[in-house]
Amino acid sequence: MKHLSALFVFVVAVLVLTTSPVMAGDAFSDLFSQTKICFSHIAIADGWETEVAVLNPTAKTVTGNFMFYDMDGKQLGSPVSQTINAHGRYQVEVGATFAQYGNIEYMLFTSDLYGLKGYSKFYKGGLRASIMAATPQTSGLFTKIDHEGWTGIAFVNTASVGAQITLKAYSDAGGVKAEVVMDVGPGVKVVDMAENIFSPQSISRASYVSFTSDQGVVGFFLNGSGDSSKLDGSKAL
Repeated sequence: MKHLSALFVFVVAVLVLTTSPVMAGDAFSDLFSQTKICFSHIAIADGWETEVAVLNPTAKTVTGNFMFYDMDGKQLGSPVSQTINAHGRYQVEVGATFAQYGNIEYMLFTSDLYGLKGYSKFYKGGLRASIMAATPQTSGLFTKIDHEGWTGIAFVNTASVGAQITLKAYSDAGGVKAEVVMDVGPGVKVVDMAENIFSPQSISRASYVSFTSDQGVVGFFLNGSGDSSKLDGSKAL
């Protein structure tokens, strides 16, 4: 699985898609977001651009801050303030606007208002994929392990302290096929193949993964074909 692991990390890093456009996740679900939303993947290298948008469906004008981070949780540059009108929407191209911040791996938008929504869309030419901006959660589901291709799992620890995450792989019948505990440092983003995360335990008969965490984390997963011709995914549900 080493080549698949490298492939997943590479896909997450720059999203070099070779298929038709894929939509990953629903950018307008989850009626009750918190005051911190996370854009868990940003791709602005090798010809890729990422569009992010924040929607304010409330009746109050809000001013918040965009904050930028690398894989190790290091904040890049200073926060960028943005005001969004009541029922308004703000959209920006990350590479065109914040390229001087360097290797941005994920972004946060923080405010004092509940109910904000958002999404990120990565694109290169006619290829694109979108994932809903997510709020930190202490439990969730990765709804499918793809055994015809590969499944990669990613976490962003948005907390200021380390997170201990327990993952369980389940079969369709509900049996636990594997269980593992993962430690993720404060602010850190981790990505790996599902098989590697549970190794040396086998998840060949598992169909989905659940997780619980002692800190708020943001998770997403990608499913891809073995020939790299197809890719889809979603935030953790």
